[in-house]
Formats: sequence, structure tokens, C-alpha cells
Amino acid sequence: MARYGWAIALALQFFWAGVACAEDVVISTGEFAPWTGEKLPGGGYVNRVVREAFRRQGVTVKFKYVPWQRALEELHSGTVQASSFWADDPARIKDYMLSAPVSEHRELLFHRKDKALSKWRRLADLGKYRFGATRSYTYTKEFWDLAKKGTLKVEVSADDESSIRKMLAGRIDIFPMDEFSGWTLLSSSLFPVGTHDLVMAEPMAFSVLYGHLMVRRTAEGARLIKLVNAGIASMKADGTLATFKDDLYRGSGATR
Repeated sequence: MARYGWAIALALQFFWAGVACAEDVVISTGEFAPWTGEKLPGGGYVNRVVREAFRRQGVTVKFKYVPWQRALEELHSGTVQASSFWADDPARIKDYMLSAPVSEHRELLFHRKDKALSKWRRLADLGKYRFGATRSYTYTKEFWDLAKKGTLKVEVSADDESSIRKMLAGRIDIFPMDEFSGWTLLSSSLFPVGTHDLVMAEPMAFSVLYGHLMVRRTAEGARLIKLVNAGIASMKADGTLATFKDDLYRGSGATR
């Protein structure tokens, strides 16, 4: 057996080198179907992309599903190394860094069909209506600026489900949502069958947002952004990203 000693030693050397190079990253995230979700195939489209992008760079990802405000707080405190996923917000640029875009979102204004909106071209034209909003969501700078000025009346809730229920009950008039997520939620088991038939969305998007992985503005954060961006670029180049998008629109998705 001694003559095989060198081979065993070499194999062990490669094994421990691999262990040493292995890296785990904990990422906070939340429920926002079909983009993210603990029970969704692959964790939802965005988290599936993030996981695969990091995997290609030798990094294993663990997602921690919590309410969105807590997801942001845990990133800020350093409890997690990154958070998936967030739109660009000028208020956060000082403390955080964003990856290359991992998703695109048309934000529409949802309302009950029996409460048609008057003609509008800008959000400021809708000052007579009551808006709903979800705590910690980005929306747009214009939206929050108009709310602070009192031009828009905005009632903030903990989650999208709560705001939709308020809209259905007539406590708010308009609720801005991602087009895909909005219809997905309205058609889900959280609401009675046919609920989506009571609601409509304005055809004109009030904004188009892009989703990103977000990290703290540190040297370690910059390193993670470099890794995930390289993975995303690789996925674009070999067609994997396009395949994931096809799975999203078909309502399917692998678990990897």
C-alpha cells in the first residue's frame, strides 16, 4: 500500500484545497412571486439567477426569507452578506452597491374596475385619489417626493396582500404593483376565485424598474458584486439567462 501513498496524499491535498476555496454566502430575500419566493421553483426567477451566477464562480448561496424591511435591516447590520433583490434608489447609493440588472419590471397602477381613474399623464394628476404602498419598496423618487409634499395621499402597509385587501374594500383607490407580480398575487389562493376580475391596471406604466442584488458598500461587497456580475455575464453569453426567462413566462422553473 505504501506505493500508493503519494497518490493518496495528492488526492487529500486537492480535497482540502477545494474545501478551502469553497465559499458560502447568505442572502436575505422575501416573498414577491414570481420573482422570489421560498416555495417557488428555484426560489423564483431572480433568486434562481443569483444562485446560478454565484455557483459559476464557486460560491454556494443560502437564501434567508424574511419580510422585506427586515431583509434590508439584516443587510445593513451585516447579518447577511447580500440581499435579493432591490431597485436602484438614490437614497441608498451612499451605503450600498448594486449588481448588474437581474430583472425588469413594469410598474402599473391597479384599481377596482368600478372606480375608473380620470385621465392622467403624470402621478401628480392623481392627487385626489388614495394610494397604497408597501413598506420598504422603492417605487420611484417622484412617487415618494409627491407623497412627502402631500400631493399624493399614500397609506403604507406591511405587504402587498394588505394593500390589495384595502383596495378591494375601498379604503384606498390605487395600488402600484409590478405587472407580473400584481396579476400573480390577485390570481393566487390568498384571494377568492375571480378576485382578479374585479381589478384592472392602467395600461400606461408609471415606471420601469430593474432589480439587482444589493450589498454593503465595502471591499467585501465590491468583491461579491464582481463575482455575481461575472456569473450573470456568463449566463447571458451561453443562453442560460434566456432559458430561465422562458421558464418564467411558461410558469415553470428548475430547482437548481
